[in-house]
Amino acid sequence: MFKVILGLLLFADFARSSDTTAIQKEVPAYSVLSQTSNLTIHPDYTYTFDIERKLVVNSSAGLEHATTRLFYDKLNEVRAFELEVKDVFTGKTLSKAKLKDMADGAYYSSSSVFDDNRYKYYEVTAGKFPVEVTIKSSVFSKTNFFLPAWTPVPQYNQKVKESLFAVNYPSELGLKYKEINLTGDKTTTEANGVTTITWTMTDLAVQGKDFESDDDHKLLLAPVKFSLDQYQGEMTDWSQLAAWQYELNKGRDVLPEDFKAKVLQMVDGVEEPYEKVKILYSYLQKNFRYVSIQLGIGGWQTMTAEDVVKYAYGDCKALTNLMKAMLEAVGIPANYTLVYAGQNADDIEVDLPANQFNHVILQVPTDADPIWLECTSNLLPAGFLGDFTRDRHVLVTKEGGGYLTKTPSYDTEVWNLIQSQSKVILDPQGNATISSKQQLFGNFSEVMLSVKNSLDERQQRDFLNRNSSISGLIVRDYTIDIVNQDSLPKSEISYEGVVQKFSQATAKRVVLKSFMGKLTPDLLANKSLKQVDEYEIELPEAWQPDGNFPEVKLNEEKLTGLLTVALEGRVLKVRREISVQLPEKLEKEQETELLKKINTAFDRTILFTKPTLSTTQIPSYE
Repeated sequence: MFKVILGLLLFADFARSSDTTAIQKEVPAYSVLSQTSNLTIHPDYTYTFDIERKLVVNSSAGLEHATTRLFYDKLNEVRAFELEVKDVFTGKTLSKAKLKDMADGAYYSSSSVFDDNRYKYYEVTAGKFPVEVTIKSSVFSKTNFFLPAWTPVPQYNQKVKESLFAVNYPSELGLKYKEINLTGDKTTTEANGVTTITWTMTDLAVQGKDFESDDDHKLLLAPVKFSLDQYQGEMTDWSQLAAWQYELNKGRDVLPEDFKAKVLQMVDGVEEPYEKVKILYSYLQKNFRYVSIQLGIGGWQTMTAEDVVKYAYGDCKALTNLMKAMLEAVGIPANYTLVYAGQNADDIEVDLPANQFNHVILQVPTDADPIWLECTSNLLPAGFLGDFTRDRHVLVTKEGGGYLTKTPSYDTEVWNLIQSQSKVILDPQGNATISSKQQLFGNFSEVMLSVKNSLDERQQRDFLNRNSSISGLIVRDYTIDIVNQDSLPKSEISYEGVVQKFSQATAKRVVLKSFMGKLTPDLLANKSLKQVDEYEIELPEAWQPDGNFPEVKLNEEKLTGLLTVALEGRVLKVRREISVQLPEKLEKEQETELLKKINTAFDRTILFTKPTLSTTQIPSYE
């Protein structure tokens, strides 16, 4: 991944979890903050970032607010740090610290990561409260390609009396910014070729952990002219940034001649372009290992294709660059593409051309839709991106420029289909043996790819037991097969199992409660669902229907549903079909109500009578 981490994690003040909801009226304040931040961009594209924080920490819960973490690597240097803790009532100094007192840590610790991303940190301790903590820090960066963001309220449960952010930059270099929910004052001055913009916000509300992140105050910055390790560029628009990225990697996609000959041999006689892509992508997945590399400019510039072939490993940049070179060797053009990746990650700000990316994928243009390749995955089929990078704005890089486009959202039924066929044999006591076959397509199959390849046999069995729609299922034998249909992931699951008390009995009746499972929010995570479940249930001979069988029909805009029940001899045939297509913008409460409506409609009980002593003929003896 790239060093986008700099803009996000340069200071702990700016780093917070984004899984938040609505602000509460009464949220306790563990600390009170006044902060001044000064960002000075120099004519040589370097910058200095100085922060002074004054906190009154009210309790031990607020000590985390006084923790300082300062990022550094080959491009960034921590130059100064001072801290003083005072008794609020007496003014007595309780402790002090300087740069030499800070501890040191790595952002990553893994054998699959090569990086120089580290941080210095200092954690404040106190035996009584309240205490006043004053913290001064200074960081120097060799590049203005990454500029820090400003979040006026940096912590949950923190009262901000005042937060000031000033940026000073050579007017000739230029600066872009995006204000999000900023409500304070802004002033702009220019003197001697230097522009200064100052934002000030005061008396900000305390935010709880259920605060809605979309309502937060933020300031995003980006340079116009920039330099990264002597590679200068401009990003007035997305095309300029794409052109700079292309030039950064130019000439690094040359394949060794013997490897190039091997690539050509692999597709010899194959005419269809997708089949060529599929063959080469499969070769990449089987023969090259993903290793994260984030060393200096290596966070943005790829390894050479020759080195990737030599060492049989690479990061997202290197594997994508190699795949691009392999395709172009067989006459298929492809485009190196930047994306901000992550499960449930927010999309980029499309109106702020800037470094907002942390990952690379490959786009293969076709006469129809592009073929997208996630070159770090050894599981996904060619043409399917998965939840790590689907439905995102991405920057396609080409010689001389590039453009923003969007990856597939996979939000139609073909990508969100579940089918199952089950046979159930019930004994007179209501216990059941079950054999089932399921087919999962698209997004649902992606989950099974991980189950199949990441879990052992016991864990796989536990997964099937936990995720079965039938409560109490105990799986005895099972198989999981991956049978992708070109770019469409497909998984086939077969299992046999038992369920105690599949049906419930009263004195005169047998009750079959709804057993096909309720719809849950995760089934609608991709805004679409087509689910078809079919059951053949072999009943004990003496059971007879008690009343009419239930039937359900739903026929609304973007929602259809059907439940049919029929008895053929001793076999009860039950079929449920549900098709849902959620609107793009749907409030959480509306989705909850929709799920409740669907589940209520299909929550039907099937009744049977059973023999009793009064209905059983008792033989007589003479």
